[in-house]
Amino acid sequence: MKKKIGLALGSGGARGLSQIGVLLWLKEQGIEIYCISGTSIGAILGAAVAVGYSPEYLKEEASKINRIDLLKYMRLSFSGKSVFDWDKIEGFLKDKFSNKSIEDLRIPFACVASDIDSGQEFIFSRGDLVAAVSASSCIPGIFPPVNIHQRHLIDGELVNPVPLDIALELGADLVIGVNTCRSVFAERMQNRPDHPSLVKKMDGWVRESLGKTPLRYFHADSKSSPGDNGQERPRSRNIIDVITDSIAIVSSRVLAFERLRSGPHFIIRPPVGAYQDFDFDRAREIIDLGYAEAEKEKDELFRFLGT
Repeated sequence: MKKKIGLALGSGGARGLSQIGVLLWLKEQGIEIYCISGTSIGAILGAAVAVGYSPEYLKEEASKINRIDLLKYMRLSFSGKSVFDWDKIEGFLKDKFSNKSIEDLRIPFACVASDIDSGQEFIFSRGDLVAAVSASSCIPGIFPPVNIHQRHLIDGELVNPVPLDIALELGADLVIGVNTCRSVFAERMQNRPDHPSLVKKMDGWVRESLGKTPLRYFHADSKSSPGDNGQERPRSRNIIDVITDSIAIVSSRVLAFERLRSGPHFIIRPPVGAYQDFDFDRAREIIDLGYAEAEKEKDELFRFLGT
């Protein structure tokens, strides 16, 4: 009997766009996906595939993202609950997903969120698709929690960064996971010096428009990449870096445990650790890294799949 192949798409913000490259590669190889589980950006991409969008379409749309788009959707929040509002992004998702329910999707789909009150995993396998992926994607502190079923739900990366087990629960015999979480190792977290993170640039644009001095960046105690003189230098972080780097530490520990308890799986790890969560203006190069990594791992992947 032909084995059912599941796909577990992980968190990682803009780094998660490399999963589009993996999707393109899988399609080219004729590898049929039976079900998809997702967390955070992986939930959004997985839902898009389950709705019926092709990897080619996703690549085309992602490659169009520029700083104007980001400023359009990343609206500053004055609620005191988060840095940014989610309303504009939610409107975008509603437009793309046409108010579908998870039960309406062409292939089985589920996504993961974290219950901020209990610390438990919350799995969406039915119900409103936009509400589900919104809850799975709201980075705590950066976006506000989503209130569903009297629960306050946030980014699923905190409890299940690459939901391999959820794909198995959906009926997969074998699971291909894609890990695009930020590395906790400093040399992989460092951006290229000639291309500052989009969040840092956004801060400059917003502050300049308001006539204010840019946010003060501080140096963390942990060491980063070598400086020009060959000595170690600390990495500069703003408030968003602090939040996302903290989540990276949590997810790395969760993933270490995940490897011990999950069933038959193969994890693809695109080398995207140098990118920041909001580097969406670098989508094309990030997507290409995902495709290249899948191609690099093809022999082992085919052996895993028994093809």
